Amino acid sequence: MLHFTLVLFALWTSIAFAVQPIKVQGSEFVNSVTNQRFQVIGVAYQPGGSAGYMPQTGVDPLSNGTTCLRDAALMQQLGLNTIRVYNLSPSINHDMCVSIFNDVGIYMFIDVNSPLPNESLNAGDPGSSYDATYLERIFGVVEAFKDYPNTLGFVAGNEDINDGPSASLDPSYLRAITRDLKNYISNHSNRTVPVGYSAADVRPLLVDTSTYLQCALNGSTTDPSRIDFFGLNSYSWCGAPPATSFDQAGYNILVSDFANTTVPVFFSEYGCNKVEPRAWDDTAALFSPAMTGVFSGGLAYEFTEGSNNFGLVNISANGSAQLRLDYDNLQAQLNKLDISALESSNATATALTPATCHGSLIGDSGIANNFTIPPVPPGGQDLIDNGVANITNGRLVQVSQLSVPVAVFDSNGVQLQGLAITPLPNDQSNTPSGQNTTGTTPSGSSTAGSAATPSATKSAGARMAVGASWGWGLLGLGMVWRLC
Repeated sequence: MLHFTLVLFALWTSIAFAVQPIKVQGSEFVNSVTNQRFQVIGVAYQPGGSAGYMPQTGVDPLSNGTTCLRDAALMQQLGLNTIRVYNLSPSINHDMCVSIFNDVGIYMFIDVNSPLPNESLNAGDPGSSYDATYLERIFGVVEAFKDYPNTLGFVAGNEDINDGPSASLDPSYLRAITRDLKNYISNHSNRTVPVGYSAADVRPLLVDTSTYLQCALNGSTTDPSRIDFFGLNSYSWCGAPPATSFDQAGYNILVSDFANTTVPVFFSEYGCNKVEPRAWDDTAALFSPAMTGVFSGGLAYEFTEGSNNFGLVNISANGSAQLRLDYDNLQAQLNKLDISALESSNATATALTPATCHGSLIGDSGIANNFTIPPVPPGGQDLIDNGVANITNGRLVQVSQLSVPVAVFDSNGVQLQGLAITPLPNDQSNTPSGQNTTGTTPSGSSTAGSAATPSATKSAGARMAVGASWGWGLLGLGMVWRLC
């Protein structure tokens, strides 16, 4: 009994909430405890690309703790606070990876769809794929991630609306999926997790897509078919000034187009690579006062290098990694950010209410102006009411290994020494450190080959052990049996 008690105590004191859940208030993401504004400073994360999703063999982007430890350490040094993760299996255990990202103060946007059959909406014929089998899939993803405190939101669709036919067919189904996800979360989650959409940057369709998805059928924010956030995959800023500028990239138009948004808007992907290495001047613009009054940050595309040359880090077959110049340049831009200014909330923005849906809100883009939402398909309501079977509920677990066990090299080929994650105290989220991982900038940087010290934004008073309440004590009890 004594041994059991000591193990349980050790477990409680080593698992902590490094982050506080984020909520949506008006057009801003807000920390649920401090009410500070939350700006997304992140990266798209899909190690291995499509080959990294093999659910039949237990492989997806958050299934390998060693991979996540390596990448979380590099993301922490970079100053990121959010990742967007694609192609996840609800039947795979993600506890270790998610706990690692939680420990370093990194949140997650989780895409509920995947390219496999029955795991996404058929944009060309949405009615054929919107069925109970599909709902069971996306509800399973909710079950797998809803209990992690660093799950920021679920992405219900990605670039489904991208041309004339999809503009007329898909909007009502996207609202139906949003409704079903939010109703499921309401019935089966102990907290509200935001649900939103990630749009293609097709400018003629963009404003009407956003308007259609964020208006309220009943004129109230309680409408479950209304999105909680709107992401934009934007690649319009290509190159450095004077070849490209704020206006030439169309950022001035985006600010104008979304000036009246009633949900948070952010870049769910960004980072044109027509000019390499990327200087990330778009990052400087995105987090400048010219944009932060409307936009809530963005996710650079992407962390792991693939065949398309968008990566920040090259990964070798043996698991070792080397930073690219894109990583160095992004870190230099992020180190310039004024985090205190970015976290200042706007009382007007957090109090906005949506327009009531009506066909007159939609222009002549081709986006459907019919707000008749498809009913829940046969068998779907039973899932919403009673939950999916054979669920895998994620829980935070102890992260005992902090040091990265594989070799990582900076962009000059020098091996980084002592690379490890640094669990953040006081329930903090990660922020840029003001230092440089590679060591190529003179002011405030670390020496070449050494890892920069991460920084953090305080999100709550004291670091809270998972076992601080009776409910979490029971959770910790279950974890002891699993971990010991």
